[in-house]
Amino acid sequence: MCDALNNQFDFGPEDSEGYFAPSDEFDLTLFLPAGGSVTSEGVHCVWEWAMRCELPYRVLWDETGNDRTVDVLGNAEKPEDIHIVEDIGTGLVEHLSKGENPMLLVLSENEQFDDTTAEVAATALRAGLPVHDLARALLEVTWRHLPDHEPPGAEAVDGESEGQTGLSVVSDAPDITLSAKEAAVVTDAFAKAEELLDTLGNGLLTQISTTRESLIHGRSLLAPKPETPAEDGEPKKTRLEIFDAEKNAWVPAGRGRPPKGVQKRRVPA
Repeated sequence: MCDALNNQFDFGPEDSEGYFAPSDEFDLTLFLPAGGSVTSEGVHCVWEWAMRCELPYRVLWDETGNDRTVDVLGNAEKPEDIHIVEDIGTGLVEHLSKGENPMLLVLSENEQFDDTTAEVAATALRAGLPVHDLARALLEVTWRHLPDHEPPGAEAVDGESEGQTGLSVVSDAPDITLSAKEAAVVTDAFAKAEELLDTLGNGLLTQISTTRESLIHGRSLLAPKPETPAEDGEPKKTRLEIFDAEKNAWVPAGRGRPPKGVQKRRVPA
């Protein structure tokens, strides 16, 4: 997996500490899924590769988890890099659609996609995003790899005078002819509707996202704190804990160096 990603994105050889030399050609930002049903072993391997490349990444989290989500969540550089979403697949496609040169990476097993992965891949293809299977050395995924999903059909086009074309609309309703004044009213209504959508998208939705992200940090501050050891002149043993956003609690750090960016504290052993 590391070889395929390094070759695709032109990362350099591994150093003595296990880190890969940076890419001179690509400037990457990853969006990683975090959730009980989506943070698979393969996703965790991609996260490990991102750590070894020292790449920035953002997380789409559905507020569920498994043993691997704590790594993905705990190493996000800033709380605002964690986006809480109801549907991770839809969120991935929406975020990727806003970026330059997007690519959706999926993972098959025995050259087959599970239902959730196939649905996300189909959604991405309908949005015009390229999809590649990392399990098959970045094979480009097309509709033939998704036999249970139908590609979007070609829309019928009507020819009009002076070489103009328009989409054909099939309806049983009678034809309507608008005067110039009536057409202006309809056009103005459409413009106002689009303006409202822009206001919601750039204002209210952004505030909701920011508020949700700040709650993650607030949870860590409200988590129970350890009792201070009594002062009896004897040195007290301590252990290192890190904050697990999934469990909303402090947990033992375990062996090795704590993940980058995770909140840490010392407590009585």
